[in-house]
Amino acid sequence: MEHKNIVNNDELHIRLRKNQNTLSVIGLGVIAFGVWSVLKGILYAAQSTGTFDGELEGPFEQGFFWGFIAIVLIIDLGLRLYVGRSAIAEARGGKKRRGYIVLASLMALISFALFALSVALFPTSDVKGAALVSIVVDATSCVLLAEMVLAAVRVNRLTKLLDRQEG
Repeated sequence: MEHKNIVNNDELHIRLRKNQNTLSVIGLGVIAFGVWSVLKGILYAAQSTGTFDGELEGPFEQGFFWGFIAIVLIIDLGLRLYVGRSAIAEARGGKKRRGYIVLASLMALISFALFALSVALFPTSDVKGAALVSIVVDATSCVLLAEMVLAAVRVNRLTKLLDRQEG
């Protein structure tokens, strides 16, 4: 019995699989950066409480500060989970949500702004090593999100093109 190759290996299908793989891997990366951003936020907040000496005296002020930080970090992680999981689902041929592409674009712009801010504040930083790590991570996050948007657009275009050819 002859074994037929059921995978279509023409140029368009190869490019589609490559971009789907890129989209899936980047989706996992966005989720990982969400966990990193929570850790970074907690560390910055813990460091910042020392700068509020005298301002966060009572338990109410400290509770409000940490509650606000927790809400912001949970929202950030939730958005990154949504974007990452949506990208992975689309890469696997699952549900196609278009909103995550817009959200990823906005997140890339915000990430770029944070990167620019980190670079601008680097000379005044007390801890150069931590500031340098923050700059590298923010730059990587920005590139990751931009690449996600590009891969998602390529997957959408190739899918439409292949649907027209096959159907």
